[in-house]
Amino acid sequence: MLENTMDLWYTHASVTVVLLTQLPDELPAGFDRSRTYDARGWTTFERCSAELGAKPACLGFAKWKLVIDVASDDGGAQRRLPATPERMAKLLAACRFTNGADSSTVLTLYEKTAKAVLGTVEKLDYRGLPIVRGDAWTSPALLAEALNYCESLRYLGLGGARLDDEGVAELAAGLEDGALPALESLIVASNRYGARGVGALCGVFHRGVAPTLQTLAVGFTPIGDEGAAALATALATGKPSHALVLTFCDVGDEGAMAVAAALPAAGQGFRVTAMWNPIGLTGQAALLEALETKHGPQLGHALAVMQGNQAPRRKAKAQGQKGGRE
Repeated sequence: MLENTMDLWYTHASVTVVLLTQLPDELPAGFDRSRTYDARGWTTFERCSAELGAKPACLGFAKWKLVIDVASDDGGAQRRLPATPERMAKLLAACRFTNGADSSTVLTLYEKTAKAVLGTVEKLDYRGLPIVRGDAWTSPALLAEALNYCESLRYLGLGGARLDDEGVAELAAGLEDGALPALESLIVASNRYGARGVGALCGVFHRGVAPTLQTLAVGFTPIGDEGAAALATALATGKPSHALVLTFCDVGDEGAMAVAAALPAAGQGFRVTAMWNPIGLTGQAALLEALETKHGPQLGHALAVMQGNQAPRRKAKAQGQKGGRE
């Protein structure tokens, strides 16, 4: 098992892993209490293997989490981002093994496991997981390290991850040129970044990152017109190729017109959703014209562009008669 299947017991998507992270109240005489769960080599390997990415963090209707910490009040372990082989080497260097010879064996086994899992995983969904700079286990830099291994990843969900401008910049800086070659959908909605963050995100496309990106969702983020302009520049290069979601992004006429001007260069089937923004009639008209030129007149264009945005209003004026209107 040590040589062939040890990693599968912890990594497999259909196996629930229970972490016994807390020492018992009563221990044998002479037991070294400094040898905690996090200080041991094998337990470090086991937990990191369980968190590599094969097990989904968002479980939908599942009744229990796939990584359970019995010391946690809610029974579920705080999910951490995948540890790369390089990070595991640093962790193991600080760990203790009963048998010192196990260290190299564990590292070799983990390298094989990490490359196999991260290299073949097609979906990573970290919705709601705080990805904050400086965190020892969930920083943007650590996420970038792991994503550089994800050659088959098609969907990446980072909604509600508390990413701010600096966090997105750190994530973007950590991605290697040509990373994420198979990525099709990137969901970074409901975060805290603005124009600077979305600009850093778009900057990675010029380095060959996510060359097959089809859908980009940045809704519910305050990117404004400046952020929309950065997205328009990316659209002109074909990223994303199919859909851009700009719902609740504080985009006005200037940003809408920039996106509209970039639509002719976007993918043939490209759609944009810009509902619930302060876009006036000028911006709405530009987007509608661009979409109709690309796809022909469709009711869906009006819904995607006009719903919740500024609409023409007739001024009410007293006329001396009840209900009089101008």
